[in-house]
Amino acid sequence: MRTALTVAGSDSGGGAGIQADLKSFAAVGVHGCSVVTCVTAQNTRAVTSIFPLPVREIRAQLEAILSDIPIHAAKTGMLYSRDIVKTVAEGLPKRAPLVVDPVMRSSIGSSRGRPSSRPTSPRPRNSRGSPSRIPRTCAAPRRRSPRSDPGRCS
Repeated sequence: MRTALTVAGSDSGGGAGIQADLKSFAAVGVHGCSVVTCVTAQNTRAVTSIFPLPVREIRAQLEAILSDIPIHAAKTGMLYSRDIVKTVAEGLPKRAPLVVDPVMRSSIGSSRGRPSSRPTSPRPRNSRGSPSRIPRTCAAPRRRSPRSDPGRCS
C-alpha cells in the first residue's frame, strides 16, 4: 500500500487540515500519516484559537514516522511560522513528491493569526501546487523507467 504524509494543522471541526487530508488519502486507498503543526479551536462559523506546537514536537513526529514508514508522497498545509517551515523543510523526505498547500486564511474567512508572515515553501523544489495531486500521485500504478526510484510512487 502506498503511504502519504500530511504536515498541517488539526481542524477541530473536521472539515480541513489533517482531518480532511487523511479522508482524501483513504478515499483513494492511500495510507495516511500525519504530523500536527498546530491545534485549532474552530467550527463551521469561526476559528477561535490557533496553538502552534513547539518545533521540537514537530521534529519528533517527523523523525518517528520517517524512521519506520516509507513515505511515497508528502503534503504540507498550515505551517504557521518560519521556524515550523524550516523544521519541516529539514525533516521532509527529499525524494518524495511534495504538494505545498499554504494556508493564509481559512475557508470561513478567518486569518491564520499571523498576517505579517509571508507564505514560504518548505522546499524550493515543490513538486505540485494542488492538494488534489497527492491521491492521484500515490494511487497511480508505478511506472518503471531507467530513472525510477523505489521510494517514489510515480
